[in-house]
Amino acid sequence: MKKIVFCLVFLLILLGNCIKSFAVQNENQDSIYLNVSNTEIENGEEFSFTINLANINVAAFDLQIYFNNKLLEYISGPENTNVVENKIITVWYDETGGENPKQNCELVKYTFKAKEIESEYIAIQGEFYNAEGVQVQSFTDGIEIIANEETQTEMIEISEESEVTSNNSKLKNLRLNHEGMTPIFSPDITGYYFLTEDLSQLEVTAIPENTNANVMITGNTNFKEGLNTIVIEVTSPDKTSKTQYTISVTKTTDLEKANANLETLAIENVMIEPEFANDIYQYKAIVSNTTENLNILAIPEKQSAKVGVVGGENLQYGDNAVNIQVIAENGYTIKQYRVNVYRRNEEEQKIADEEQQVNIQKLNAILEEQEEEPKEQSQGNDNIIENIEKNLWFVIVYIIFSIIIIVFVIYRIKKEKMDKNNKIK
Repeated sequence: MKKIVFCLVFLLILLGNCIKSFAVQNENQDSIYLNVSNTEIENGEEFSFTINLANINVAAFDLQIYFNNKLLEYISGPENTNVVENKIITVWYDETGGENPKQNCELVKYTFKAKEIESEYIAIQGEFYNAEGVQVQSFTDGIEIIANEETQTEMIEISEESEVTSNNSKLKNLRLNHEGMTPIFSPDITGYYFLTEDLSQLEVTAIPENTNANVMITGNTNFKEGLNTIVIEVTSPDKTSKTQYTISVTKTTDLEKANANLETLAIENVMIEPEFANDIYQYKAIVSNTTENLNILAIPEKQSAKVGVVGGENLQYGDNAVNIQVIAENGYTIKQYRVNVYRRNEEEQKIADEEQQVNIQKLNAILEEQEEEPKEQSQGNDNIIENIEKNLWFVIVYIIFSIIIIVFVIYRIKKEKMDKNNKIK
């Protein structure tokens, strides 16, 4: 009986080891993980993060990292990295065609430096491929960087000190006591519009970025029928800088005749940013080095309104201003739309063409991958079935083998008992 118990215990130990090996195998599944040196930093302090591989072969990858370049400064990264404003792109592939893939290693390392930061989030996206060009894993993660308490206190003190000594003459906030002002306030936008039927005055709240700046508001009372202009003049503490904000207030009982909105604004073969909306008045566009003149389409919402375009011809390298003025049917309600057009020089165009070529290649690769996806899914399903079959046969063989051992042990014990009984007789 003791032998039977011993055999059963032995079999259970074997079975436990098998289960443990399966668990370890599942525990060591393919993974890509992130390590960060420090998430609480001071201004001027550098920090870094790494993307690491474990139990996965990578022969190529494409990483995209998004950050606020006003708060963080990119210091260093892999050699095959491009930085465009707030976006980092890293593309790598094994030049040996997959013979030397990366595995169980620190894949890439990026280093940043904090400028002025309270809290910032770095978003990371990536796609990873094996030697056959098949995507083995995608990766999405992020890092939240915050300033420690000492840094936050120091930032407040520096900010207060700089406000006293700077020549800042911009507004931090501008609002009215009635809704309807367009566009949404921004310190860099100085022209705004407001339409009313019966108001005779507006309360204007104008808060400067520099608390010691002088703010003077005129024209916000005694509105007459027609066009009224509110002027907010901000003067820096050292008297060296002035910024003037205006709110064009139209008072009229015929709102239809006061419509000075554009319905369409487009430039032939040129994309403007942001996407056009009638309450957005400032746009940006980039054109090639060979573009000298623009074909601008500006259509008002009301056919009776008049549209005038200034600029868009004989473009110079660099920034060019295109102003579109819309005069409403009433003759006095006027809105200004502006497009800042940047014309590349030859060197900038060459770089842009190279980037475009890279993007086209990446797009073609994605399209090819999508075409291969059904085939890959089929192969993946076959691999899953094959793994299940292999594991199933292993379990079946193991059970049969265990049964044979148990039967053999029981047979031997019974035979020994029978032999002893025969001897006694």
